[in-house]
Amino acid sequence: MESENGALNVYSARVRSHQTDLNAAMYHGAYLDLFDDARIETFRRLGYTYERMLAGNWGVFIRAVHVEFHAPAFMDQLISVTVCIPRLTTATMVARYECRRGEKLLAVGETTYVFVDGTRKPLRVPRDLRELINQHAELLSPSR
Repeated sequence: MESENGALNVYSARVRSHQTDLNAAMYHGAYLDLFDDARIETFRRLGYTYERMLAGNWGVFIRAVHVEFHAPAFMDQLISVTVCIPRLTTATMVARYECRRGEKLLAVGETTYVFVDGTRKPLRVPRDLRELINQHAELLSPSR
């Protein structure tokens, strides 16, 4: 879904019934899908698509995930996820996600990604991806 405020790194979605648990709250595992959607859409808006990754003959795997939950989200509520890249090393990229309902902080997550070539051997962060992140540092830097 498009961002409510038009920011390229903010993704908005409504909580759907299949994302809720027996307490009618958004299931904790559903946040990971939401974070993934937000990251993919952010990079798509910046011109970096899945097809571009395939053309570069590389892939990405998640090495680590960390999420802290602050407040629940419930069915049909509009929530937004802001994506930033707080760390970019030679071989890894960390994406940070802040999930909110309005101004209310719901969850903060981080995923660490590693990159592999077409044969699944480790490789450095692809140059064009690094350049894109550096070109949009003001957008993709953490707010704090």
